[in-house]
Amino acid sequence: MKVRKDIAIFLAARSGSRRLQNKHFLKLNKDFTVIDLCIKRLKKVKSVNKIFLCTTKKKEDDKFINVSKQHHIQLFRGSENDVQKRFIDCAKKNSINNIVRITADCPLIDSKIVDECVNIHLDNDLDYTSNILKLSYPDGLDVEVIKLNALIKSQNLKKDLFNKEHVTSFIRSSKLFRKYNLQNLKNYSNRRWTLDYKKDFIFLKKAIKHFSPDINFSWKELIKAEKKFPFLINTNKIK
Repeated sequence: MKVRKDIAIFLAARSGSRRLQNKHFLKLNKDFTVIDLCIKRLKKVKSVNKIFLCTTKKKEDDKFINVSKQHHIQLFRGSENDVQKRFIDCAKKNSINNIVRITADCPLIDSKIVDECVNIHLDNDLDYTSNILKLSYPDGLDVEVIKLNALIKSQNLKKDLFNKEHVTSFIRSSKLFRKYNLQNLKNYSNRRWTLDYKKDFIFLKKAIKHFSPDINFSWKELIKAEKKFPFLINTNKIK
């Protein structure tokens, strides 16, 4: 597979979580943290070979410097609250025309879902491709692929704070963009695999321990395992 040079994964991370302090740096086991696992799994993506760790210029986010060096990925620091601008600035500076948006509190991100979204997006020259327009995958497997020009258009047309913070809210709701939603045949969107609360962290540690030493198990393998081992279901129902 020939990988295009104008596409990159933008991994969004910052230290300002009020619900679970320093959640990206919590140890899932003795070998790696939440953000370590997220990056390791993203490196299995075949359609994209560039990863930018996109964080803020705040002093408290200096800790991401070592993360980027350790994993040999690029670091970009930009606006704290205007995440949309942070992404646009990073893309312009690095000649990226298509952004794969992933958040670092999703350590179980599945590389095959990323590849599927990317390939659909590029093959059909779309503005926006994701698996969240109509939910069917577990929360924590969210993938968005956005054309830079579409993001700039969104920035120019919708200047409210919500769109700046949530990056793609206007694109998702507007009819001005060519979009596609990747949907699973069976709906598993009631599963919570993202990290915001202590219960989420306990669940993630159990899942990692269950599959150890394999850190690249697929989302389908986890769905299959939970049927036999109910402790692999996150009981935290907070959305």
